[in-house]
Amino acid sequence: MTEYRQELSGLFTVLFSFMTVVGVVGVFLEDKLPSILSPLKDLTDPIGAWDYWLVVIGPIGLVVAIWWLYDFFKKTRKLASLIGTPSKAKFVRNLDDIEYLAWSLPQRFEDEVLKKEKEFGV
Repeated sequence: MTEYRQELSGLFTVLFSFMTVVGVVGVFLEDKLPSILSPLKDLTDPIGAWDYWLVVIGPIGLVVAIWWLYDFFKKTRKLASLIGTPSKAKFVRNLDDIEYLAWSLPQRFEDEVLKKEKEFGV
């Protein structure tokens, strides 16, 4: 899952957003929808009483998926800033953090770290 973390978290964000919208429409807004959003009511009809589960599971899954995506980008930026240093001393000082971040991200980031280690002769 690490190799496809960005793609999966993006997909889960879209999926849980859709589930949340359908659940909220089915439970709270079914009778109050404007005509332009009436197709959403058609999506809630086959679900029936499961709308309440979508209202609960959708937002929880959405929060988890957004956090997973945010964490990926945060680790990617941090690794890029640590690798981008021109100083060998800073690179060696932060090597534990760099290796952990490379391990927790897809293989292409670990390859970048190995290339930078070879460049510095570490």
